[in-house]
Parts: sequence; C-alpha cells; structure tokens
Amino acid sequence: MKTLFLFIPHYVFSSDLLRTDYIKYLSEKYKVVVIGPVFKTVPENDYYHSPNIIYRSWDTSHRNFWLRFNKMLRLSLITEFNHLDYHKLRAYTGINLTPKRKVLMALAKLFPRKLFSADNFTKIESMLLPNDNELKKLISDHKPSLIITSTPGFSEVEAEVVILAKKNNIKTVAINFSWDNLFNTSKQIRKTDYLVTWNEIVKKAAVEIHNYPEKNVFVSGVIRFDHHFKNCFGKKDGDERQKFLISKNLDPTLKIILFATVPPQIYPFQAAFVKELIELREKNILGEGFNILVRLHPRDDLKNYESFQNIENLCIELAGKEQVKQEGHLNRIEMDERDLDNLRKILRYSDLAVNFRSSITLETCLYNIPTINLAYNNYALYYQMDHYIPILKSGAVKLAHNQGEFIEAAKNYLQNPKLNSSERLKIASEYIPFQDGLSYKRNVDFLEKITK
Repeated sequence: MKTLFLFIPHYVFSSDLLRTDYIKYLSEKYKVVVIGPVFKTVPENDYYHSPNIIYRSWDTSHRNFWLRFNKMLRLSLITEFNHLDYHKLRAYTGINLTPKRKVLMALAKLFPRKLFSADNFTKIESMLLPNDNELKKLISDHKPSLIITSTPGFSEVEAEVVILAKKNNIKTVAINFSWDNLFNTSKQIRKTDYLVTWNEIVKKAAVEIHNYPEKNVFVSGVIRFDHHFKNCFGKKDGDERQKFLISKNLDPTLKIILFATVPPQIYPFQAAFVKELIELREKNILGEGFNILVRLHPRDDLKNYESFQNIENLCIELAGKEQVKQEGHLNRIEMDERDLDNLRKILRYSDLAVNFRSSITLETCLYNIPTINLAYNNYALYYQMDHYIPILKSGAVKLAHNQGEFIEAAKNYLQNPKLNSSERLKIASEYIPFQDGLSYKRNVDFLEKITK
C-alpha cells in the first residue's frame, strides 16, 4: 500500500478533509501521514482514526521569510496577472499600497514581465529556502509516493511544502482550493504538479491563466459541499423546521432572513446592517414579520454583535467550534458533522439570504434561496472580481446599493420566492457540477492516476 502525505495548514481544511468522508476513504486506499500545525493544539484523538493514518505536528519555521515573499515581493513585483479584474481593482483602489510596495512596483516596470513571473519567484524561493530537517526526516521515514496540499502553495505552510517536495523529487497535488483562489491569490501560487478542481470554470483558469497542462488538471466537484446531499437534500419537514427554529429561540410561524457575514475588514458595515434589519422589522417595512438568523464567518467575531443580545427572534451564531488560533493564521473556527448538519438546516429553512460577495452564494443557489448581495457605501466596485462577475451577470442575485434597493428586492423575494429561480439553479449546476455527495471519492480516485 502506497503512502501519501496530507498537509493541513489550518481549520478550514481540517473541517473539509478530516471531519468528512474524505479522510475515511483516503485511508482505505493508502497509508496517510496527516501533517500540520493544527495538531499542536487539537489532540489527534479528536479526528478520525484508522490503522492506516498517522498524525504529525509540523509548522514552518520560516514565517518571516514567507511573509516577505507573499505580502511584499510577490504582490509588488509580479505583473503577469495584472490583467485580471482582481488586480485591476487593487491597483485602482490602492489596497494596502505602502511606500515600499510603490517603490517595488515602479522597479518592476523597468524589467521584462517574464523576469518577475510567479514561476521564477518559486525558483528563487527554492534556492533561498533551506531544507527542513524535521520534514526531511518524515520523508525519509515514510517515503511518500505523493504529497497532497489543499492549495497550490498559497499559505506559508503549503508554500514551503510544495517547494521542499520539489527539492526531494516528490510529486505534489492541490485538491481543495476555493473558486476564487486562482484569480485573487494568483501571485502567491507555487505550482503543484497536479490540481483537482471544483468545476470546469476553475479548471479553465488553471490552464489558461497559470499554464497548467490540461492533462494534469482534474474536476472532482466540491468536497466542501458534499454534506449537503446527505439526509434528504432540500426536502423540508414541518416538524423538523419547528424544532430547529425553537432550538434557536426563533418563531416557527415567521419566515427566516439569513445574513451570512464575511471577515469584517472586507465589508465593515455588517453590524450596522443587522441593526437596520431589526429596525425594518420593528417598523414592518417589508410588510411582514421575520426571524433574523446571522451566521458569522469563521474570521468574524461575536464581539462585533454584542449590542444585539436578547433581542426577540434574532439568532447570531458561530459557524462552528472555536479552537485555539494558530500562529500566523486568522482562522479559529472548525466545523464538524454537527455544525454541517446545522448549516444544512439553516439553508433548508431560510426564505431569503443576504451576504457580501460570499461563497455561501453558491450554497444559497444550490438550495434555490432568493439572495441579495449588499453593496452599500459605494461597495459595488468590490464585486468587480473575476470569480464573482459571472454571478452578477447571471441574474441569480440582486445587488442592493442602498437601503431602498434592499427593501424593494427583499419585498419582491419574500412575496415571490420563485423569482430568479432558474438563474440560481443554473449557477448551482455550473459551479457545483456533481450533486451526489461523492466529490470526495472522485477526488481520491484521481490520485491513483497521479501515483502511477
């Protein structure tokens, strides 16, 4: 039986890969050494166990090195992706444009674009990065046939792993990166030998933007969404709904408006919007009462919403369980099967969804929930990103530039939930092409082709 290394840099990926059927199926076919900083603080006994699984704690010892390359040099000097809408937006708005970055960006214009390519930066990093003795010993002890990462080197842990794998002549595959990564984090890519993607849209980006050979890119579906297709996907049960809402101190006789937040630095008006929803309900502006369910992003903080405690028919909750925050990482929330079941029920019984440019839009489309995207305070500009522009153009969501537009869209959707239904379902079929709950299985099965 072949041995594989699976690297888990933070809780987003432990939720996706270690709290689901992925690790179970992977360990049926291979011996798996699961490695990452997560196991410094979360006991390995908390995760799935098998005679074929070993858990090992490991983290980069070169965090400043990666910060310098990721946040300063790569962002400033690499120009090959400046044609992408995301990087045009960064240039237009001057996001995090420090004096040092300005100098480096001016310097980059004096040289051929190919000189400061992402691939060349990876070569430079490889020359400068010393081999990690601890990781080298793990490789020597277990002799892996393949190294699995979630992303193609975006985080410092995975960047180091991808480069050290090349130094040790071990093939690599990224299997769990998100739909926006090849656009928004294009300058941070350290190419793995293979990719397994969510859908054909992401595969196209890998081939056309990053010049991956088409034969090295596979489409498996979305592991993160597999759980949705368990337990009677989409089927509503009146008794279950009533118990579910009562458990959250919500009124089963009222509809639910779901507000899914994003990190507050991305959209800083979220607490103000919750206050606005409460006021609209008090004044009966939408023509009916409703429950408000606020699901916080893993990088959002309950402290931002302390002023809304003890308000009737309002529930504000974390997406999962709060763990000890890892050094250098912003994520502290991990989701297990109970949290995933909670999310399924939230989406099953919500009547209207609201968010700011979030991936949960794909899930609300999957459940055919009318969805409004917020663009208050001139934030419509921040929807001009490569991965999200097709969502807006599709008509699957309504963009609300102000309270008046939100009220109009919300009234229309609450009165006619089938409005834009076909557009939502079309987005779901394009971005979530496999709706059978077996994306994890296809993902693992592709590894056999790679290891051969």
